[in-house]
Amino acid sequence: MDLNTYLHTALPTPCFERPFVCDGRPESCTVIIIGENPVTTMNKDWWSFWNDDAGFDLTSFEQTYEVSRSLIGKRPISNTRLRLRRMRSRGIRCLETNAFRNERLGGHGKGMANKELLQAFIEKLPQLRAIVAHGNIASRCLSEMVLPGAVAKYCVGHFRSLSYMSLDTLADALLDCGEET
Repeated sequence: MDLNTYLHTALPTPCFERPFVCDGRPESCTVIIIGENPVTTMNKDWWSFWNDDAGFDLTSFEQTYEVSRSLIGKRPISNTRLRLRRMRSRGIRCLETNAFRNERLGGHGKGMANKELLQAFIEKLPQLRAIVAHGNIASRCLSEMVLPGAVAKYCVGHFRSLSYMSLDTLADALLDCGEET
């Protein structure tokens, strides 16, 4: 089953959770970054950012994300999203996902687990070189996944508090394990 067919089978329509985020087609990603759960509630159908041909519209998602945060009195970009942007600016083609896909503060463990989707990405991303789990919950989730031998595994502190120096060191390691810029 190809990825589009799998997504249409595995994800509800509409989907008011955040199963994953990437820039374009997931198949172009070489790194999966797993967090705990999306903290910012957007109240937007995830499918509105998806196109079967082009993939995920990261630009539109981030614009909606920033507006959603501003409407609830938060600064437009979280510490975690700043670090995800930094990873991309370093040339990391990443698919962001979480152990749990429900959107809300402290939502891990209380919503839809993302294990099946994560395992599908591990099996269906042809260029996958590494998986990064940030935070304890994400690290536990990753420890339960079956990985191909060629996929490197990194468990780090939660991105929201990871220093830029540590993040840059991680990006260098990811680039060394086959990531192309």
